[in-house]
Amino acid sequence: LPQKDGNGKLGLVEFNILWNRIRNYLSIFRKFDLDKSGSISAYELRLALEAAGYRLNKKLHELLITRYAEPDLALDFDSFVCCLVRLETMF
Repeated sequence: LPQKDGNGKLGLVEFNILWNRIRNYLSIFRKFDLDKSGSISAYELRLALEAAGYRLNKKLHELLITRYAEPDLALDFDSFVCCLVRLETMF
């Protein structure tokens, strides 16, 4: 994430980077929340992650669903952000 200098605070530049990422995540989330339910399905998640630049194999996609989805296999926006942050740190 944008916090680079290790001081435990977000400066204006760091906040701006974070804010832009969250706005981008929200735009992607809204685009792929096809039924406008406020959550995305496992299928919609695959499409959303690809739009965010992540082409994942089936096993990794299933692991993300297991970790971040609710029992009905849907992810709300908070879970979607956590998933993308994790992917960013991995890649």
